[in-house]
Amino acid sequence: MTNAQRIRLRLSQVRQRLNEIAGLEGEDFTDEIRSEAETLQTEYADLETRHQAAIVAEDEGETREAAPDAEMRERIELRSRASLGNYLVAALRGRRVDGAEAELQTAAGIGDGIPLELWDVPTETREDAATGAPGSVGVNLDRIRPAVFANSVAPRLGIEMPRVASGTYASATITTSLTAGSKAKGEAQESTPAAFTVSSVTPKRISARLGIRIEDVAAVGQANFEAVLRENLSLVLSDELDDQAINGAGGNAGADLKGIFNALTDPNAPGAGVAKFDDFVNAYAGGIDGLWASRMNEVAIVCGPETYRLSAKAFRDVGSNTGHRGDIAFADYAMKHTAGWWTNKRMPNKANHIQQAILHRKGRTGLRTAVCPHWNEISIDDIYSGSARGERYFTMHVLLGDVILVQPSAYAQVAFRVST
Repeated sequence: MTNAQRIRLRLSQVRQRLNEIAGLEGEDFTDEIRSEAETLQTEYADLETRHQAAIVAEDEGETREAAPDAEMRERIELRSRASLGNYLVAALRGRRVDGAEAELQTAAGIGDGIPLELWDVPTETREDAATGAPGSVGVNLDRIRPAVFANSVAPRLGIEMPRVASGTYASATITTSLTAGSKAKGEAQESTPAAFTVSSVTPKRISARLGIRIEDVAAVGQANFEAVLRENLSLVLSDELDDQAINGAGGNAGADLKGIFNALTDPNAPGAGVAKFDDFVNAYAGGIDGLWASRMNEVAIVCGPETYRLSAKAFRDVGSNTGHRGDIAFADYAMKHTAGWWTNKRMPNKANHIQQAILHRKGRTGLRTAVCPHWNEISIDDIYSGSARGERYFTMHVLLGDVILVQPSAYAQVAFRVST
């Protein structure tokens, strides 16, 4: 459990107790209860500040993972002994793996194929022994550096990705509740039916392909060649997955996932002028619905880079002198007073001077609001087609479902005019 999750849990506990105290009346509201309420209110305000700080720290990769237990340490050790190359060689020869590779398959609960956890690349620690240079020296190739991808958007928007069993995945939400009301003496309360909305999705495939020439494997001269390719294959899959979860066009584009933008309703076009400080504030204020968000610090928005750059220059003018600007830009204001204002390169580019954004109401901690199921399948195919040329091709597949908004009211699409 991360630090932010622990703080959210405590926030929920404090909020529940304050609700209980709010329901007390008369003699039940003692001085002791009053003192407890004041203490909890102070703690709640402190927890909210700490929660925002923890989110920022975790987004920047500053959080530390909890120490693994004995079983996890054994799993990590087994993973470090397993080699992607051994899986690939076994596939090329048409046989099953053995040794550490077979043990890792068993531990991961899969049959043939490569366990998904093998893509977690451990940091290598080496101590080189000093050796004199030979008469003919080789190329001093530095460690191969990985490509860099944007941080994932989906988890910050509350899109959970559970692993599901074989078969169509379905999610049901009550969309029409039962009724209650006051009745006169002797008057009956009639029942009314509840209604459910069921959303179901079937697997769609996201693939990445790796081709290697055997001459290159022998000539590369760097020990982390396999590891960095394995990491890159994982990252390109993750990058495409995250982009599909946000921008996937669903049925309009054949194999695309249905992303969150596809599931939201397009907002009205913003006014004619470029967005200013108050326009950004109004977007947050409009997200307060009293159900999923009761305060500004329970509303978060992820926007496109151009929108964010504009907000970093949007100051509120003060006084009668319009040339005098306030002392804080909206981007800094949002960090202090909202549940999040951030950008990501995967957000859509502007169209007709307008850039779209996603608003997330985060006031109901612990409730699932969106889901993108995965079937955790990674397979290898096209084993022999390049063998005559000394080439090996490996195609990795991950099976995913469309994004389902389990609680659509927790989200909204907003737009900002960024140019004219």
